[in-house]
Amino acid sequence: NPGYTGARAEGLVRRLGNRRRAGVGALFARRIALTMKEIEFEQVTTRGGDRGETSLYNGERRRKDDPVFEALGDLDELSSFLGAARAAAGRSGAGSTGINAAAANLERVQRMLLRAGAQIATPAGDPLYAGLKPVEEADIGDLEIEEKKLLSRTTIEPVFVLPGGNELSASVDVARSVCRRAERRLVSLIRERGRVELAAVQRYLNRLSDYLFILARHLDREDKQ
Repeated sequence: NPGYTGARAEGLVRRLGNRRRAGVGALFARRIALTMKEIEFEQVTTRGGDRGETSLYNGERRRKDDPVFEALGDLDELSSFLGAARAAAGRSGAGSTGINAAAANLERVQRMLLRAGAQIATPAGDPLYAGLKPVEEADIGDLEIEEKKLLSRTTIEPVFVLPGGNELSASVDVARSVCRRAERRLVSLIRERGRVELAAVQRYLNRLSDYLFILARHLDREDKQ
């Protein structure tokens, strides 16, 4: 159990601190540090996927090119690009309330994608599904509120947009494009596997791509002010 093993390691470190204060030597500390490094490697490199299979949240094994993992991979990629956009905001947004607020909202979206991923990775009939916090209509409504607030402060010309106004808006546009692909992949999963319980996740992604489009245009304007 990785969680149990990690807790044991943390407990050993705490006890080690007490022993070191009592004068017990540093050799023991080095041994504990080595043990923790070995645990971390085994947790990351399990070799369980070397034959092209991996596990759902409930432990069920499937091929890595299963539609479920295609959808999860796109969500992971989307979250990574949102993280890149947040990093770009940190480089360009010092002192800008608007950019700082955008970065904070992108982090909230990333956390929502973790919830969505847990839903996708867990069959609806599995007992674990009941313990998840699914994406709900209220979450879509919250995103729509943010979208409307942003739109009220953003002028969008009725023309095709050429992304690349600045580093930050371009990062958001990349995330927007990946979001649309993630939604298409999820639509395929819902239709091919009958995963109708994921309909709210699909609507959230649909709304998210709209929000990211408006955000990118807002950031284009913010950079020019």
